[in-house]
Amino acid sequence: MKLPVSFPAPHPDETLYSLLCSYHVRSCNQSDGATLHQLFDKKRSLHTTVLSPFPLRFASQWTDSFHGISRESLLLDHTAFPFYRAFYSCSSNSRSSYAADRFFMAMYNNCCTPSKKIRYCPKCAQAQREHLGVSYWQILPQINGFEICPIHLDPIRETHITHWDIRYNFYPASNELANPTFCDDIPHLEWIEQYWNDFLQMALDISYLFRFSYYGFHLGLRIRKALQLDLLPVHRNWIRTF
Repeated sequence: MKLPVSFPAPHPDETLYSLLCSYHVRSCNQSDGATLHQLFDKKRSLHTTVLSPFPLRFASQWTDSFHGISRESLLLDHTAFPFYRAFYSCSSNSRSSYAADRFFMAMYNNCCTPSKKIRYCPKCAQAQREHLGVSYWQILPQINGFEICPIHLDPIRETHITHWDIRYNFYPASNELANPTFCDDIPHLEWIEQYWNDFLQMALDISYLFRFSYYGFHLGLRIRKALQLDLLPVHRNWIRTF
C-alpha cells in the first residue's frame, strides 16, 4: 500500500530516522502512532532507523522509481551501512550467510543502544536552516568516535533524546533545535580537548569511510587501532564485535 502523502526527498547525510520525521510532519497525522501504522502497518520501534538499515524492507511502500529514491539509495546514502561495511571487509574474507548474519548483528548491537543519544553539529544545523529552511539529523555525528565536525572544527553536541525515547516518537530536528528549552551537552570535552588532533583525524577518517568504504580498508584498521588507544573508554567496546 502506497503512502497517502509523498515521501520527502532526502538531504545529504540525512539519517533514515530524520527522513521519517519529515514524513511525519508532512503527513499532518494527529499522533506518532498513526504515522507508524502508515509506514510499517503496525506499531514498530524507530530506534533502528537512526543508523541501521533494518526497516528498509518496508521502503517499497514509501517510494517508487519516479521519485528517484530506491531502497538501495536509502541503504547506501542514509544509513551507516557503508561505514560498517569497511570493518566487515577488514575483519572477514568469508562470504557465507553466517558471516553476513554476524556482520548485521554486530552492526545492530553497535547502532541500536537504548542509552545512546542523538547528536549533531550546531553549525551544520545553522547552515541547514540558512540554505534549506530546515534542520535535520545527520548520520556522521551518530557514529561512535566522530567527536569533532571536520567542516566547522566544532565539538559534536549530544542532545537529551535517547534511542529509547525515539522508539515510538518522532523528534524532527527543526522542531527540537528551535525549542527554547532545548538543552545539549559536549560529552567528554576534557578528553576531546586533550586529544584534539587525534579525534579530528578520526572524524576525517570516518567521513572518508562513510563515502568511500570500498577503498577504505586500511582506514578501517586505523580507526580500529585508534579506538583501542587511551582516548575515550566509552568508544572501545563497540569495535570488539567486528
